[in-house]
Amino acid sequence: MLSPQMQKLQKLDGRPVPNRPGELRLFAGFRNEEQKLPYFLEHHRRLGIERFFLIDNESTDRSNDYLARQPDCHYFHASGSHFAENVTPPNWTNALLGTFGHGHWCLTLDVDELFVYPRYEHLGLRSLCAILDRQGAEVVYALMIDMYNDGPVNSARYRVGQPFTHTCSHLDPEPGWTIDVNRFPPVQAFGGVRERVFWRGRFRKSFPPCISKVPLVKWRRGMRYLSAQHQHTGGRLSGVHGALLHFKFLTDFHKTTAQSLDANQNVVEKGLSERVAYVEALESDPLLTLMNDRSVKFKNSSQLTKLGWMRETLAFEQDVKRTATAKKAPGSLPS
Repeated sequence: MLSPQMQKLQKLDGRPVPNRPGELRLFAGFRNEEQKLPYFLEHHRRLGIERFFLIDNESTDRSNDYLARQPDCHYFHASGSHFAENVTPPNWTNALLGTFGHGHWCLTLDVDELFVYPRYEHLGLRSLCAILDRQGAEVVYALMIDMYNDGPVNSARYRVGQPFTHTCSHLDPEPGWTIDVNRFPPVQAFGGVRERVFWRGRFRKSFPPCISKVPLVKWRRGMRYLSAQHQHTGGRLSGVHGALLHFKFLTDFHKTTAQSLDANQNVVEKGLSERVAYVEALESDPLLTLMNDRSVKFKNSSQLTKLGWMRETLAFEQDVKRTATAKKAPGSLPS
């Protein structure tokens, strides 16, 4: 029997979901993301994702027409406010994971995020998950890295199908700051460019955006996300940390942010309050840039590990050396 939340999701594709134990699966929600979907899918296919489960929150563009042509994609319609229904907790996402995730390594993302991890250029996701299985890990922690262009935020223009880094190639080198919490994961991270640029004078009112998530999980029944992908019911945490290259500022950021506020005027949610800060800053300074003298250009996974955005362990390094499948570059992200 379908859960009450699963009953609220209308499956839009006519493809059956095969029973393939061990299949690598990705789950994501979206609204009007026809520009980002092609490269989002391409990047994660290259890593090794074999099946996608996508939640369309009332898109008005051609996203669904595009997904109808993708044989590895299953997509579902969800009505109502994403911020009210799919954040704290993410009911729609949990429903899909509970139905289709059990026994699979599941990657749960937003469509403006690209998952990366140590040595991903030469280590496929299946090989990574095999290493995690051998080490007894179930959950991978990751920091969100806000990527931005080298000019005014409002000047960023993305061409469909290109790597996201062709438009937003820069990041802040410092991985922010952390606090211990009585939740899972037991450490939450904050900071990054959104704190640096948008949170001046607001810190006493609220925390800046949380930049820690647990996107990769060996899903089993009873697991749930509690607050987007920032908090989870728990599992055996890996010592290896990945990262999420976050392309919030890829294109039309001011316009889409203002639209999300207009569409959710009666919803109280932290992510919406963050958007107020973004809109106010851009209306105050339409030429606002996120660049400063410490900004660096994205290079590769080794760079992110050296900067502290990702983490390896000695056991991971030794296991990679023993992994015969780590020869080619299935997950290479063009710079």
